[in-house]
Amino acid sequence: MPLPNHFSSRPLPSLNALRSFEATARLGSVTHAASELCVTPSAVSHQIHKLEEALNRPLINFANGKLQLSDWGAALLPGLTDGFMRIRESVDLLERKEEFSSLTVVVRPFFASHWLTPRLHRFWEAHPNIGLRMRYMLEPTENSSGRADVSIEWHPSTPPNVTSVKLIPGFLTAFCSPSIAKTDEGQAITPQDLANETFFRESHRDFWGAWLSLAGVPDLKPKHTVFLDDGTIRLQAAMEGKGFDLSVRNFLSDELDNNLLVAPFSDIQLEGHYYLVHHTNPISSKVKAFQDWLFEQINAANSPVTA
Repeated sequence: MPLPNHFSSRPLPSLNALRSFEATARLGSVTHAASELCVTPSAVSHQIHKLEEALNRPLINFANGKLQLSDWGAALLPGLTDGFMRIRESVDLLERKEEFSSLTVVVRPFFASHWLTPRLHRFWEAHPNIGLRMRYMLEPTENSSGRADVSIEWHPSTPPNVTSVKLIPGFLTAFCSPSIAKTDEGQAITPQDLANETFFRESHRDFWGAWLSLAGVPDLKPKHTVFLDDGTIRLQAAMEGKGFDLSVRNFLSDELDNNLLVAPFSDIQLEGHYYLVHHTNPISSKVKAFQDWLFEQINAANSPVTA
C-alpha cells in the first residue's frame, strides 16, 4: 500500500537513535536516559551522535556541563515524545486487552463542548475499564459504523433506517449578539429584517429554510450566507456580532445570562432532538453502559426544558 501523500518516502533515522535523543532531551541528562533505556551512557551518546550525523544538524549542546537543545533539537523533541508515548499506550492497551474495552463515540462539536465534555469525568469514574474515544462529526457521512460504536446526532425527527434512542430535546432558535438585535432606529428587529443580515449554516445541512417558514417569511434571502460546520464556531461568530445562528437554547444559559447572546425570536423554534444512534448490532455491554450513563446524567439534570 502506498504511503499517504503527507508522508515522506525518505527513510527514518534509527529508532534507537531517536529514542536515545528523546529520552536524553526529556530527562535533561544522558545518565538518566541511559538508566531509563537500560544501556550505558556512552551508548546513548553514540546514538545521539549517529542521529545528528543522519540529520546533518546539531541537536544537543553541552555548555558548562548543562544540556541545552539546539533549535533543531527543540523542534524535534515534541513530536518524538508524543510518538513514543502513543506507542507505549498502544502496547499497554494490548497488555490490558482482557480487562479494557474501547468505546468510540462520534458527536457534534456543539453538543460535546456544551453538554457532554463537562460530564465525561463522571463516566470515567463509573467505568474505568472502558476507554472512551470521542470524535467530532462535521458531516453527516462521518457517522458510519466503520468509525464509531455510537454517535450523538441532532435531527428534526427520528432518523430513518438506523437504531436510535431519543436523548434530549433541542429546539433550534435564532441567536445573535445584542448589538444587532435592534434596527438602526432602535426598534426590535422582525423576521423580515433578516434580509439585511448574515446567516451562519452548515455546508451539508440547512435548517434556515424550515425556520423561516415557521417565521412566516419562507422566501426570505439573507444578505450573506457563511458556511461553518462547527456549531461552537458559528456561535462565537454570532457573539461577535457578525451574523445570526440557529442553535439550541437549552445549552446557552451562560451566554444568555451574561448578555453575550440574545434570542430575538424566542417564540419561533424548529423542533428537533439529540439522538443516540447505534452502529453495532447487537448492542454491546460497553454501549449499553454508555447509554445508561447518558440517561442517568439527563435525569440528574431534570431534562432541561426548551423555552
